[in-house]
Amino acid sequence: MAHIVTGEAHCQKLGCGKAWPRDPVLEVACPDCKAPVGARCKRPSGWSGPFTELHASRDILADREGKYGPCPLGLCGLDRKPMQPDLPLFR
Repeated sequence: MAHIVTGEAHCQKLGCGKAWPRDPVLEVACPDCKAPVGARCKRPSGWSGPFTELHASRDILADREGKYGPCPLGLCGLDRKPMQPDLPLFR
C-alpha cells in the first residue's frame, strides 16, 4: 500500500530524480472517500492521519489527469511503454 507523502515528493524509481512540490495524488479529489484536493484520504471510520494509505483509484486518477507529468525514463504511469531490451533475455 502507498502512503501520501508530506511535503516534497520524489520518484522512487532508480535513476529518475523527478520531484513534485507536493504529492501528485493531492492534486485530485479522491473518488472513493471523497477527500477534497489537498486533503488526505480517509479510512472508512472517517479518520485521516499521517499514516493513512491512499486509495489506488486516486493515484490512477492523478495519473490520468496528468498530475505526475511525463516520466523521463518511460517507466511510470498507465501509458508507460514496456522496456525493449536490445538482446533477448532467453534464447
